[in-house]
Amino acid sequence: MVKQSNFIWLFSLAYLFTVGMLLLLQLSKMPWFIVWLVLMHSGIVMLAILKKRSKALNTKAYFKRAYGSFALFIPILIYKLVALVFSFEENEQLVKIISFVIIGLCLLLAVYHLFLFRKQTSS
Repeated sequence: MVKQSNFIWLFSLAYLFTVGMLLLLQLSKMPWFIVWLVLMHSGIVMLAILKKRSKALNTKAYFKRAYGSFALFIPILIYKLVALVFSFEENEQLVKIISFVIIGLCLLLAVYHLFLFRKQTSS
């Protein structure tokens, strides 16, 4: 069981770690791609363990929003896969710009979680 006071910090660390690995995954090439992929999945495992240990705290919405924000990266991965399969050169500048916009949204979500949790616990 995770204490209520520790939950938001553990959640934020695991979430930001995973988002950071997702960003590195978008910007890297082989063999570093594999390293970031494994580390990204370890972040997702950390979130899953935290979710299991914090069920009593009514934190389901935090995890839904976090996992939803990870889905924002799917179009970039599809674009890269299509570029690889059909052998055309991907626009790396476009991928970087979109990745940083998504990271910005994820950081805003992390701050929103902090404020929401503070409001929820002070009530």
